[in-house]
Amino acid sequence: MRRARSVFFVAALAFPLAEFGHTVAYGLRVSRTGAHAYFPTVLSAAGALAGGALVAALAVLVLAKLIVGATPRRRPWSFPLLLSALLATQMAVYLVQEGLEAHTLPGTAAVAMGLLAQQPVALVAALALRWLSARVGPALEAIASRHHPQLVAFSPACQAAPAFAIGGLQPARPLLTPGQRAPPV
Repeated sequence: MRRARSVFFVAALAFPLAEFGHTVAYGLRVSRTGAHAYFPTVLSAAGALAGGALVAALAVLVLAKLIVGATPRRRPWSFPLLLSALLATQMAVYLVQEGLEAHTLPGTAAVAMGLLAQQPVALVAALALRWLSARVGPALEAIASRHHPQLVAFSPACQAAPAFAIGGLQPARPLLTPGQRAPPV
């Protein structure tokens, strides 16, 4: 089940990444056509989707660091498999779009331009996914396994000020400074 979920995730992520590669290919072209009028809307949606996924993954890592105190890791996904899966899916999306825009099958020039433009996008995405794959899953498991979430203790300098001294209430005994021992009870 975990492998099928990973394959679905990588394939779903390749669709917005294909739009970034399509933009690179469009910028590299000498002849610009009016077939790309939909680009600003699709590109902003793809950017929002990819950016939202990245922010969510980083938020999970920060939450795990706050709650658990450390970010556990596991073996990352295979880089060659990630790169090939992303590149193949991005190229498929690119070639379908080019075919729909030209109302014909894409030629060798479109395939070459697509490979040239999609490779750097797939490379950066594969590197990021490899790094995140070793951290996000274990961080989610560590957060879910905590029955009573507690924040990690802050430094003694942050704990020195009494939070309940508002309104004239004072602690029963004086607060200790860092390094000072408590009296025997």
